[in-house]
Amino acid sequence: MAALVATELARHRSDRVLAMDADAELGSLPLRLGVQSELSLFDLAAQRPRTFEEAARYLRQTREGLWVLAATRGGRITGEFTFETYQAAFSAVSRYISTAVTDCSAGILTELHRGILGQSHSVVLVTPGTVDGALSARGALEWFSQGAQRSLLPRTVIAMVSHAPQVGADLDRATEMLTAWGTPVVQLPYDRQIATGAAVDMSRLGDATRKAVGRIAYEAFARSLGARAPGR
Repeated sequence: MAALVATELARHRSDRVLAMDADAELGSLPLRLGVQSELSLFDLAAQRPRTFEEAARYLRQTREGLWVLAATRGGRITGEFTFETYQAAFSAVSRYISTAVTDCSAGILTELHRGILGQSHSVVLVTPGTVDGALSARGALEWFSQGAQRSLLPRTVIAMVSHAPQVGADLDRATEMLTAWGTPVVQLPYDRQIATGAAVDMSRLGDATRKAVGRIAYEAFARSLGARAPGR
């Protein structure tokens, strides 16, 4: 989802968009974006680039113009990943970009997740398009509604992903369970190109998939600016 949303933003913006991988163990964002780097977020965190050209040494760029910051060196685990490491790397490059999409590992309760969520302008909560998936997403929304994370609730978009070609009644039931929160729920249909697990090729996505990705990107960006999509 991070690869799709970041690529969609990069395709429609003339300024710099960055996709950051925040999973130093199982992160697949560079693979999904068709890039590989021997330098990682860890390397950038230790530097203080004075220009974008210096920062770009630690990044890779896709054919759509999206800049990518990996969490591993050539797919190899680099070390323990902390929020301080993430923050140092992001601070080193943030002044040179307009929009950043961070791909987090699964979960919301670790110190790393709480730190990243706490400074995010919007959140795309990804869940399987099933009743079980909706229950998990509802649990996350309930957590967002409490304490320090409360401000995230109106800035959250839910992406319900179908992992099989057949869509059953469960998807409608799952959607109903979540729309009661007033949070936009966008259904991402099964797509053969995404299901291969290879690099995302936007030109080979199905029409319904492209529309869903565009809607998710729009909803997330609108909420990051404090606006709601008209008529949604």
